[in-house]
Formats: sequence, C-alpha cells, structure tokens
Amino acid sequence: MKTKEQITKEIEALKTVRPKVRPMSMFGDDNLGGVDVQVEVLVTGMDDEYIYDRYDRTSFSEYILDAALQARRWIDDEEDDDCEGLACGWPLKEKKI
Repeated sequence: MKTKEQITKEIEALKTVRPKVRPMSMFGDDNLGGVDVQVEVLVTGMDDEYIYDRYDRTSFSEYILDAALQARRWIDDEEDDDCEGLACGWPLKEKKI
C-alpha cells in the first residue's frame, strides 16, 4: 500500500504531465479523461467496488474504467514494474522542431 506521501507525489506528477499528454489515443480514447480519473482515485482513495459503481461501462468508456482501476492497483502496490508511477505511462505529445 502506497503511503500518503507517495500518493501526494503521484498526484502532482499526474497534474504536471497532463498538459503534455496527447488528448486522444490513436483509437480515439480520452487520454486526458484517463489522467483526470486517476487523479480522482488517488485523491479520494476509491476502492474497486466504488470504481465499478461510479465508472460502469454504460456511463463511461471502458478506457476510463481501466484507468481508474489502474490507479487503484497502483495504490495497492499491484502495478506493473515497467514504469515508475502512473504519470510515466501516458503518451506525450510530440515536440515540434
């Protein structure tokens, strides 16, 4: 389980990376909505049951539900080790030269 300090640090990382994230995935999914829902899960500490109730697939896309569940897994130390934190997993806009 992540500490309050780790969660606070990750919230700030997500807020910092959000302006650099591509708004939509190549499949048309809402990346910015995904970042926002992860921040919400981290701030509120939603559990899986609440996440499923709040972000069911009829009101929100499966992409948003998955982003919320990923944040919950991160809090519970069940995340993939490929990336340090949630913020590093979002696709960034390409820099223009």
